[in-house]
Amino acid sequence: MMNHHIKIYAKASFVSEEIREKIKCGCDGLEFHLQNDFLRKGSCFETCYLQELFTMYNVEVVHVPFYKKGQVMNMEHVFQHRDLSPIRNVFRLAQYCADIWKHRVLVVIHTSLSFFDFMEFELFRSHLEQELQRLFDEFPMTDLAIENVVPMEYQASGNESPRLCNGTFTDIVNIVSYLRERFGERVGSVLDICHAAMTEKYMNVLLAASDFLPHSHVPQHLDYSMEHYFHINKEICKLIHFNDFTGNGYMQNHGTVFQDQKKVAALVELYKKYHYECPLTLEIQEKDYRDCVNYRQTKTMLANCFK
Repeated sequence: MMNHHIKIYAKASFVSEEIREKIKCGCDGLEFHLQNDFLRKGSCFETCYLQELFTMYNVEVVHVPFYKKGQVMNMEHVFQHRDLSPIRNVFRLAQYCADIWKHRVLVVIHTSLSFFDFMEFELFRSHLEQELQRLFDEFPMTDLAIENVVPMEYQASGNESPRLCNGTFTDIVNIVSYLRERFGERVGSVLDICHAAMTEKYMNVLLAASDFLPHSHVPQHLDYSMEHYFHINKEICKLIHFNDFTGNGYMQNHGTVFQDQKKVAALVELYKKYHYECPLTLEIQEKDYRDCVNYRQTKTMLANCFK
């Protein structure tokens, strides 16, 4: 733990060498980012993966798997399937790690739903609540956090049209607030800094091009600033994904290392201003995850803010 008492987690996959490198770099816990292979092996993860992956170092967070094309399992997709074994296996893994490390483990999932759609999709919402209750009952040491996403997804191949997304801003806060009325603090949000910054970039361009939206005295629901993200998530945020982006923010430009100490300092000031106490996962891309130079640089930049 750093001397300013912000817990720092490290993103890791099921690769022993990567976990050892993150331990060497220093962290308070791991956030497992599950990959497509977990969709095949999730039902037998206890025997299909090396046991040391789960016992080597403190596991705090489990992020739902990515599909083969790199697209993450969204809440509105996985919970409307007849076969719920993929998400159940994620919760089962989280409970397994909770039993090993004797503390609660957080499950992170995305959604691209607007709050309007979430409320209108009554059958889905009812099913979601029913299945979440079953998961929480079966796996009592797990919690759920819903992460803000980016306003557009596209595949690098260019074979598909870009997919426009909601779930970027107040949608997440409203959905989480709704679910907390039933499940209490077992549900919260994840504030992804890269996703928030990309949303601000792209939505500001859209607002500037829109002659029917206000360009001055912007109302709160159109204020996509980073400060507003911190403000609206302050009561419900369980975790921050701490990362940056370059260029268009996609593919190799996504989840990049910070290059500007002033930007890191400004984010730390927002963390302090709104009295955050949640951990930070340094969700940083690396050229070689056996030598995490970008993780170490980000960790140093954070430490510099408290000298």
